[in-house]
Amino acid sequence: MSVGEYLNKTEDELHALLGASLLGDTLGAAPSDPDLPRRFGQEWFNGQLDALRSRICGHERLKAVAGTSPSDRVIDAYALSDILGNFGGDPTKAALVAVLVARIGVGALCSGHRPLP
Repeated sequence: MSVGEYLNKTEDELHALLGASLLGDTLGAAPSDPDLPRRFGQEWFNGQLDALRSRICGHERLKAVAGTSPSDRVIDAYALSDILGNFGGDPTKAALVAVLVARIGVGALCSGHRPLP
């Protein structure tokens, strides 16, 4: 799936899709905890924030398009998806992460970010 297919999903739906993608076949046919993919996806995403900041903040391409309005965030999601490429191991995970980051806002993600030495 691509960014456009995720834009109208809720954050819980995005986290669940991300978690299911990360967990893959380990869930089996019917997981005993139906909320596991959402929680796993959310925890994984939160654990990746420093790596995302390092990859995103200060990126020249994003400086030109980063905004705060809802329409700017759609543009941000597409630009982020291109920048992230195969973040998380494949373009589908990168698209999910791009939409989640765009929801946070690039400015909010990067505020207080200090470049790594």
